[in-house]
Amino acid sequence: MIDIREILVRIFSAIFLSMCTGSCMFVFWMALRKIFADRIYPKVYDVILKIVLIAYYVPAGYLLVNIFFDNGYVFDFTGTIIKAFYAISLFWLAGAIATVLKFGERTFRIRREKERCFPCKMYVQKIFEDCKRELGIRRSIEVLQGYRIQIPMTAGILKPCVFLPVEDMEEEQLKTCIYHELTHYKKHDIFWNYIACLMVCIHWYCPWIRTVFRKNDEWSEVICDLSTIGYVGSAKRYFTTIFEMSQKSQGIKAYRAACLFESQDSLEQRIYYAMMYRKQKKIKYAAVIAMTVIFCGMSVTSTLAAGKGYQKAYTKWVQETEVEIEEPDDEEEERISYEEKTGVLGNDKSESIKKINLKKFKKMNTMTFKNQIKNGKRLRYKGLVAKQNENIELTIGSQKKCKYIKAGIMDSQNKVRYIQDRGTDLIRYQFRIKEGGKYDVFIEMEGMKKMKISGMIAIND
Repeated sequence: MIDIREILVRIFSAIFLSMCTGSCMFVFWMALRKIFADRIYPKVYDVILKIVLIAYYVPAGYLLVNIFFDNGYVFDFTGTIIKAFYAISLFWLAGAIATVLKFGERTFRIRREKERCFPCKMYVQKIFEDCKRELGIRRSIEVLQGYRIQIPMTAGILKPCVFLPVEDMEEEQLKTCIYHELTHYKKHDIFWNYIACLMVCIHWYCPWIRTVFRKNDEWSEVICDLSTIGYVGSAKRYFTTIFEMSQKSQGIKAYRAACLFESQDSLEQRIYYAMMYRKQKKIKYAAVIAMTVIFCGMSVTSTLAAGKGYQKAYTKWVQETEVEIEEPDDEEEERISYEEKTGVLGNDKSESIKKINLKKFKKMNTMTFKNQIKNGKRLRYKGLVAKQNENIELTIGSQKKCKYIKAGIMDSQNKVRYIQDRGTDLIRYQFRIKEGGKYDVFIEMEGMKKMKISGMIAIND
């Protein structure tokens, strides 16, 4: 049976950790862009920024926590946790729906505008086809004009279309606009624009997510500028056209499209990079390598830190909000006697290996755990060091009878000592250590599909 509570916990953990990973990488991108601003061609920054966009979809931190940092408490839930996640889910869903509707309305608005547009004049279509041929584009792309279209723009992934204003433009000006919009198509900017839109919809709660979205737009324009200037031949003539178009660009953000002009703020940056990198004859590969190594190193480190921090915070939350069930303090309570057996640990089961991390508690070194064990699987806890005549105490509890569980220890010589449960909901046993050294603790189950267990591993005299 699917547990909706566990699904909620894992979904929001993955969303949050992917946001942390993407945000850390974006901060590093901003910092390194300033350091290497005049050393590396902007296309490198554009490629890395696309990787940052993808990072917002990849829950690398979640996978690290789930595979390497899980100590039994991570992704468990108490009454307090599940109430919090229900509230968070409703709040997140409301914001996500509102953001989707906002972007969706802009997408459908451009579709409505397409219905109002009409085919361009023959000479415009001829120039358009000539520009396509020069850019090496073979796909059929519509070019339309409309009275409500203020500046040239490109829209559509499956059915791309270039929109032009109705007013007549000089041939050079027209070519400049067409080159720019076709470059957007050639670079798949509409696709990446939608990827960025979906990123904002998922992580709308992140205060700087729209800055990431805006930077993606800006760098797409920078790369388009550098490419288009090469075809136009004159940076002055190219930016003069943009300035003229900027006077007609009011309300352009109402559409979900790639446009010739974005904003006055980004235009200054576009001119700066166009002037700087048209003079740059070759990329300094040493700077590219240095930037790549630094970026990758800092990204991996931040992902590890975010995952580990989340694991510690979540574990503490579980421990502080779980309800402890008091057991009756009865010294004469009937105790279950177990027959200790010896044997060999078989290789017929897949293992989930975890590291033992003992902490001092009431004069004992202890570690608590919570986990789910499946049929034919083995949980193995490694790294336990016990001295001669000490006891390794195992306590295992479950809401169901534990009659399918086998638990024990294995020394460094691979000698195994174990007990088989007696059909109770609590197993408690002490293994007396005759020879000091390193030991592993293992728990196996056969006969049930899966079972949630919790317990304690302790060393006492």
